[in-house]
Amino acid sequence: MFDALSDALSCTTLQADDDAVRLFHGRGQCYPGLSMINVDWFSPVLWVVLYQQLDDAADQALRLQLVRWAEKQPAVQCVVVQQRDRRARGQTVIYGELPQHSLAHEDGLDYCLNLADNQNIGFFMDARPARSWVRQQAAGKRVLNLFSYTCSFSVAAMAGGAASVVNIDMARSALATGQRNHELNRLAGEQLHFLPHDIFRSTRKLEKLGPYDLVIADPPSRQKGSFEADKDYGRLLRKLQAMLAADAQILACLNAPYLGSDFLPQCFADNLPEYQLQQRLPQRMDFPEQDPERCLKMQVFVKQ
Repeated sequence: MFDALSDALSCTTLQADDDAVRLFHGRGQCYPGLSMINVDWFSPVLWVVLYQQLDDAADQALRLQLVRWAEKQPAVQCVVVQQRDRRARGQTVIYGELPQHSLAHEDGLDYCLNLADNQNIGFFMDARPARSWVRQQAAGKRVLNLFSYTCSFSVAAMAGGAASVVNIDMARSALATGQRNHELNRLAGEQLHFLPHDIFRSTRKLEKLGPYDLVIADPPSRQKGSFEADKDYGRLLRKLQAMLAADAQILACLNAPYLGSDFLPQCFADNLPEYQLQQRLPQRMDFPEQDPERCLKMQVFVKQ
């Protein structure tokens, strides 16, 4: 049953200083019968996510296979399986011991991870092309990071020389982790702002700290009571209009498999028509998708 996973792991040798990487992307529907499994490497932890509960025999076979492989990889100190389906949730260490502090390494930067008990671990690997783009574009710019979560885009922007970054998210705990991420990378300072606000209810301070040369919008796709992409993305764009510098760039992201790559351009056309699509950022090679329309959309818009 797990032959494709075994093949993917057998040709991989991990190193302690590796960047975070996806070793097996079952969710991309490229491996028949294995769409329920993702395997990530956050050195020194192998992180396995199961989106469907396996029967006892299959579960034992998978865990045995993972442990046997890990035993041959000196860099692997721990293997964790996260069950993430409707019937059962939680993490189980099946090999080694989970470090007290876990990090994701990427392009010379580090990001805090919560591998102990949260469903979301605090870092989305598939957004690496977007973080890289932000780092390249940020020098000297005033940046607005909407739905900032743990502020990984802000870390990338500051590493790229941003003049200032405003992070806004309703989750205070996520912003607290974001502050730690900046401190971890020695990027903290007075030019950073962390606002625990709802952008739809509180824009006065955002407008006061602007206008912004670079805006990053990476909202949840479907979070009841907060944001639903198909209904709220247009409303978000209308809110932005008063905060944009004359030549502002907008990086719009969307992780909604049910909305295609044309959704964002149409949303801009309907709600912020002076901005048009300039660039679609490429997907990570280690996140293969049978249907490219289902993957994370990362699109850059500029004023025409």
